[in-house]
Amino acid sequence: MRKSLMLAGAVSLTVTVAACTSFLTDKKASTDPNNPASATRLQLFTSVQAAQFLEQEGNAPFIVCLWMQQCQGVGGRFVDQESQYAITNATTNPEFAGVYGGGGLLDIKNIEASAAADGDLQFKGVAEVWEALVIGTAADVWGDIPYREAASDVLQPHYDPQLQVYDDIEAKLDQAITDLAGAGPGPGPNDFVYGGDVAKWTAAANTLKARYHLHMVEVRGNTEYQKAIDAATNGISSHDGDFTTFHTSATLERNAWNQFQVSSGFGDDLVAGATLVNIMNAQSDPRRAQYFGKTPNGNYGGVDVNGSVGANGISGIKGSRNAATFRQPIITSDENSLILAEANFALHGASAAQPFLDQERSSNGLSSIPATMQSIMTEKYIALFQNVEVWNDYKRTCIPALTAFPSATFGHEIPGRFYYGSGEEASNANTPSSTEQLQHGGDVVSGAGIDGFRNPNDPNPCPAP
Repeated sequence: MRKSLMLAGAVSLTVTVAACTSFLTDKKASTDPNNPASATRLQLFTSVQAAQFLEQEGNAPFIVCLWMQQCQGVGGRFVDQESQYAITNATTNPEFAGVYGGGGLLDIKNIEASAAADGDLQFKGVAEVWEALVIGTAADVWGDIPYREAASDVLQPHYDPQLQVYDDIEAKLDQAITDLAGAGPGPGPNDFVYGGDVAKWTAAANTLKARYHLHMVEVRGNTEYQKAIDAATNGISSHDGDFTTFHTSATLERNAWNQFQVSSGFGDDLVAGATLVNIMNAQSDPRRAQYFGKTPNGNYGGVDVNGSVGANGISGIKGSRNAATFRQPIITSDENSLILAEANFALHGASAAQPFLDQERSSNGLSSIPATMQSIMTEKYIALFQNVEVWNDYKRTCIPALTAFPSATFGHEIPGRFYYGSGEEASNANTPSSTEQLQHGGDVVSGAGIDGFRNPNDPNPCPAP
């Protein structure tokens, strides 16, 4: 049998899998995912879900949690490699490869083709939402990426401009919404997110559309805010519709954060970040118990980027979300409400934003506060704990104000992206070197449009607080 997708990817450990019949280790998930002759559509779909759950809650979110100072490293690689930005093109090489390889874009395209050939438009629509999430996340964190040629026979695919990729996935989501309203039966119980519920998939597609419109605001302006409102109006409206990962209590199928804390041997190297804890303490936020464990004095505390510890001590990442079976939230009603709050505030002012901020806070046991861009984005910073999306919000709004670790390599700024994977740099001549990326970030196609280690949709660095 094969290695666990979850633990091997989350903490870069090699784990031998014991005999089991779970969804991650069943032979259906072990069949060659790139050989449609021997892998059925359902087998490919199982592989995609398992691989992409890990992409959305594994190594990349760990790094983002550190950079966004929601977490903090106090030991091992989490101090220098991540808290102090000592990353290389090897740091997220498995994640870059995971976008395209087994369980990634190639398999998703095969699922879509198979479903279309069988007239199962609902299954095709579900796969198209997955494609948008996978490729959209890749564009978020790397900038220009191979996409239009990536699932073809082209051995060295060209990079597509980041904003073109966003436009392509917006069109993909429109197609998904159309297909989800078509003929079934869809994946049914083989769908670990929604059990084949096309209404929930349609709402998730609309929230994703809104998310990616926000990612273009800094370059294209307020028209993207209006598009975000149009999409989010039909997005996820309650926690019952949240897009979450799926886990069981089996040793190798547990939530990646739980596996890191419990099984890796490095769990205590990653603790609560002072920035997030202090914000939550100031409003006695009930979510603290979900996110963090209490310190010996019965409070919640964290460490800042320079290693300072407050009077409350240090909380571990050991709240109720640390359960083995916890379903990590990826696209949620909280995000949807706060998208509507931000976009309405930008276009129409505080009174238009207030109901949406109130909706999100009420759903999390909090009272109303006045809607400002600061309060909206601070609330989203809290709500999107352990989610890569919080990094995109920060790059766009610079809220909350974060003090970067002083690293000359990245101009004393929090890095705005990851390096392309070392494997891609070695095998695809179209990939810029790490040195070139330090100069112009993820701007591969235009060559010099971005100054610094950022992506084309993020032309302006956040100022030092």
